[in-house]
This record gives sequence, C-alpha cells and structure tokens, in this order.
Amino acid sequence: MTPASYVEFDEHLCTGCTKCVHVCPTKAIRIRNHRAVLFSELCLGCGECIRVCPEGAISSTISHQTIEKTDKLSVAIVSPILYAQFPDVMPSDVLIGLNRMGFDHSIDLSYHLEMYQFATEEFIIRNRETNETPWPLISPICPVISRLIAMKYPNLLSHIIPLKRPATLVAEGIRKKISEERGVAESDIILYHLTPCPSKVISDQTDFLDDLAVMDLALGINDIYPKLLEEVEAVKDMDLNLYPLRHLNFVPNARVLMWGMSGGEIAGMNTDRVLAVSGLKETINYIEKIEMGLFQDLEYIEFRACSEGCLGGPLTAADKYVARSRVQKLIKMFGLGRRIQRKKLRRLYDRGWFFSKRKPAEIKGKYEISEPVLTIEQMQQIEQIMKKTAGNDCGACGAPDCRTFAEDVVRGYADLNDCYRIKLDDLQKKSK
Repeated sequence: MTPASYVEFDEHLCTGCTKCVHVCPTKAIRIRNHRAVLFSELCLGCGECIRVCPEGAISSTISHQTIEKTDKLSVAIVSPILYAQFPDVMPSDVLIGLNRMGFDHSIDLSYHLEMYQFATEEFIIRNRETNETPWPLISPICPVISRLIAMKYPNLLSHIIPLKRPATLVAEGIRKKISEERGVAESDIILYHLTPCPSKVISDQTDFLDDLAVMDLALGINDIYPKLLEEVEAVKDMDLNLYPLRHLNFVPNARVLMWGMSGGEIAGMNTDRVLAVSGLKETINYIEKIEMGLFQDLEYIEFRACSEGCLGGPLTAADKYVARSRVQKLIKMFGLGRRIQRKKLRRLYDRGWFFSKRKPAEIKGKYEISEPVLTIEQMQQIEQIMKKTAGNDCGACGAPDCRTFAEDVVRGYADLNDCYRIKLDDLQKKSK
C-alpha cells in the first residue's frame, strides 16, 4: 500500500535540531546530513512534529490545498470545532462567512454528530447481548488513533466499532441532495472537509476511514482562518434581514458543540461505563493497557490524539483553552436536548445505514510495517551496539533513541560512526 503523505519538510528551514525526531510516536523521522527525513510508511499524520518545530520547517500537506476556482459547486463540510475559533460570534455567522468566501454551500455536521451518537449507544446496547465485539469498544472518530492501532496494535482493531464517522454520513448523501436541488451533476460538486487535523489527507487507500474516500479535498482551519475572519467581521456588521440564509444548514445544539473537547463525544451517552483520554502519550499508555487485558469493565473509550481533543489540533487557529471557553459559553446558550426521534434513527440503524463498508478488523496486516524480521545474530549485534552507545538517547545520531539507532545500523540505514559516543571512543583508542 502506498503511504499517504501527511507532512512535508522544508530543507531550507530545517536546522536538524531533532525535536521532531523525539516527539514522533512511531519513530518515523531521522536526521540525515543535518536535515529531517520522513519515513512516510510510519507516519500517522498526528502533527506532533508540526507543533514542536521551532523553525516552522514542517507543514501539513493539507496546507497546500486551496478552494478551487472552477464552475463546479463548492461545499464546505463544517465541524463544530470551527465555531470555537471565533470569540463572541454565532455559529450561523461563521457559516455565512464561508459562503462569502466563495463556498456555494456550508453544511454543518451537528445533526449527523447527534445521529452518530445514537448509533454508538445502539451498538453498545446490542453488543451487551451478543458480545460480538470485544470490550472496551473504541471510538473510530480520531483517524490518528485508528491508524496507530492498525500499525502498532493490530490485535485491537476488532475493538474499534465499525460505524461510519459523521463526516461520512453527511458526505455520502449531500452530493445527491444538492444535485437534485440545484440541477447539476454530482460530478460537478466538490466537497471540502474543513479540519483541524493533518491526518485528513484525502486518499483512496484509507480503507475503513470512509470519509477520506468520499471527500474531494481537505482544508486546514488555520489556512482559511485569516480570510474567514475578515468575512465573519463583515457579517457581524450586517443587518439581520440581509443574511443570505438559503444555503446554510445549521441546527444549534450544545450536545454536538462539545465534540471538539476531550470527553465531548461521550458526554450525554446513556452509559456510565465510558472513558475519555486525550493526548498521544496518554492514549498509547491506555491502548497498551487494553492490549494487556485491562479495562474490560468499560464499554466505550473515546481516544483523541490531541491534548484537549480536536480543539487542540495542529491546524486550529485559536488557543485550545480559549476555544474550550468559547464552547462552554455556547453550551449554556443552546442547551443539551436531543432533536431527532430515536424511532426513526433506529430504522436507519436496522437498515445498516450507519455501518462502515469495511470493518476495521478486516484490514489487519495492511498497515503493519513489513520490515524483515531480525535474526538472532542481528539482535546480538544490536545489544553490542547498545553497550557502546551507553544508552543516553541523546538523538545526536539522528535517531530518536539508541535502540532505534542500533537497529538502523544493523539494517544498513545508518553508520556506526553516526553516534558521537562511539566515534569519540574510537578516536581515544587510536590516540593511545
């Protein structure tokens, strides 16, 4: 499988400081000739390297995508996270700002987020009877976590519930609806996913991440923010009767506005046996505990790669704590009531409308790294190299730690003298 490219490195800005090397959870980055090198097949798209780069040398590949100027209709699929980026602005004003930017339609995800939450609750209820899916169930919402499990913990893929994510639920039907309303071919409609996450690179290779296959382009919130802010400020000064409401789709509800925060997905679910964990290090720690057989008393775990949830995504524009405060104000304003009849949702559930085309467990082995298994002799060589490096994990060799460096040497990816400690010891021996 050809790996998606989630981040790019500007070699002219990179100083080889190794900060990105140390934060990468899958050890996908090395320093070669004083510049960062990415092993794309190991990259999750988490964006941790983007956060820590002091020179701004790392960017999301999403950042190079723009609104295409064509005769086709452009549709913005909007996550509630976008509203939290604007203090003292109503969500409807943000949607109007998007229309003023050039989008023909702005489709809010809120309605479908509530639908997804029902589907999750229904899946839990039925799984109590069948036990077909092992406990605890794991949320499929964060694509970074799904890829992490597929790559490093494939035995846990069966824990991810096989439901379509909310963006998929919207995207699969919105083309047809707009096509019928506007009298245009579905092929003449472009769907843009406005996202805080660099892992939303559109790719047909994503298998169980359905929305990445049905969307056309992804746009980082931080990239569209400056222009959108201008338009939103203009909307605030408009008279109410001038608002172009025709192509907006927003039904305010605090239950779904909470989704950007850690714990927002499980808030209000009809079960107390739930847990929310945010931050990549913390998530990995808990996933490893699940692999050990712990937390089977829990029914559902909401994992988010970013601290504070999606409000802390690398492609957001506002400070995550300020954004959280904004969400809390909106919660007080809109209330937590449900809007959709559960009877109608249950009919959709029984027809299989919520279910992904492919279960996560079915892609086991596809994301695993196909490195040749180390022989006993090679493992002994690694231990010998480790003794020479002293195991201080300084990163000066360009690898994240001494063991990874030793493996790189044994596999032929690095030279033994790349380690300054080994090189210094050799020089001292020769000088005697």
